[in-house]
Amino acid sequence: MYAVLAYLRKMATSEDAADRRCLVLSDCKPALQQIEAAYRRGPLEGLREWDRGAQLEGICRYRAQLESVTFLWVPSHAGCAGNAYADAAATAYMGASEIEDATAVIREAVRTRPCLYTDRRRTADREGGREVLDRRTYYATRGHTNEWVRGRLGEGLTAGSHTAGVPGPLWSDVVRGTTRHKWDKRQRIKDQHGEREIQFADVDDHNVVTKTVMGARVRQQAGVPHGAHHERIMRGEAGRETPGAATRSELRGCLVCKAARDAARRAALKRDPLCPIVRKAAQQWTEEDENPPRATMAHLLSGACPGNREQARWFLRVARAQTGTAISKVAQAAPDSKDTLKTLRIAHVAALKGSRYRVLDEDGYDALAPAVGGVLPALVDDLPEKSRRDLGAGVTRNLQVVAEAATGAEALRWVEGGPASLEGVAEEEG
Repeated sequence: MYAVLAYLRKMATSEDAADRRCLVLSDCKPALQQIEAAYRRGPLEGLREWDRGAQLEGICRYRAQLESVTFLWVPSHAGCAGNAYADAAATAYMGASEIEDATAVIREAVRTRPCLYTDRRRTADREGGREVLDRRTYYATRGHTNEWVRGRLGEGLTAGSHTAGVPGPLWSDVVRGTTRHKWDKRQRIKDQHGEREIQFADVDDHNVVTKTVMGARVRQQAGVPHGAHHERIMRGEAGRETPGAATRSELRGCLVCKAARDAARRAALKRDPLCPIVRKAAQQWTEEDENPPRATMAHLLSGACPGNREQARWFLRVARAQTGTAISKVAQAAPDSKDTLKTLRIAHVAALKGSRYRVLDEDGYDALAPAVGGVLPALVDDLPEKSRRDLGAGVTRNLQVVAEAATGAEALRWVEGGPASLEGVAEEEG
């Protein structure tokens, strides 16, 4: 929007401004709609309540000084020469030593208010510079506060710690799409029987899948006790004389494994109650292994957990098929996006190994985590907007299926359900 203001200011300050006819091409439809709404509104006094109200006032003021100004929307990334020229000019001047004082330009065009608010911006080459706060004061302040809090919270984070190990720019369409619900604005959802209204069960299923997606991104699934949060607590308990809660949980290991073990022992005792080996094992039902496996997402979904092997194998087969389909789509539409393809291929190979050889190690699950969490590196191909949107929707759907398959691992529900649900599983296995 500032580019429009600067252009109209240059035209309106020329000697023949009253005879000038201007054509403005832009690929930002919301900005054009906001400019037209402000101009058609008439009086400029109320624009101080609008977002970017100062710039809108200046645009309307300069526009009124010209004979005519026509605004035309052009699609982005669609081969329009004007867009390419504008991008080239902007890129060429990114390293310019002289930068126009945008605050002064905007301030010069505003006449309907006694003052303009500014805020301090710290950049690499300027400390404490001030820029016009061209938004409603409360919402702008809230946004800056949110930005400050996020910055402080992110100071101790390492690259990839909350994005399933994927550093750098992300494919935002996929990252957002994997947590998007399936019902539309009319609160209706499509299934195999047609279209229907959503129910509480649909919302609950969506919440569980979202929990799995976010858990895969940060290596901490709610309900699974031995994730990243457990490791942080364990480091804090390392120097204690008395074992803490995390240390005791570490010694207990995976309760799902114990439930499966106990179920197998009960079944063996039931088949041959007089066998001395079976009777001795039955007396040790309450004893834990010397080094019991921990209940982590990798343990439950890699096939290593005896109580969840069938579900894990099914999940790995689904992940293998869906990542393979996603690879084909990206390779065909965006072959230059090497990092995106590499992440998908590593996940596909891990799922292939797990589905074929039954068990993945910890590194193998780490390779699958981006597919479960819906986190992929950003595309670098210059695609038309529609092609980019369609490709993002297709890959998003593939990764949503992977997340739903991961959610279907029954062990997650056993752990969340507590000892009562584990006893039920043991009886069912026995």
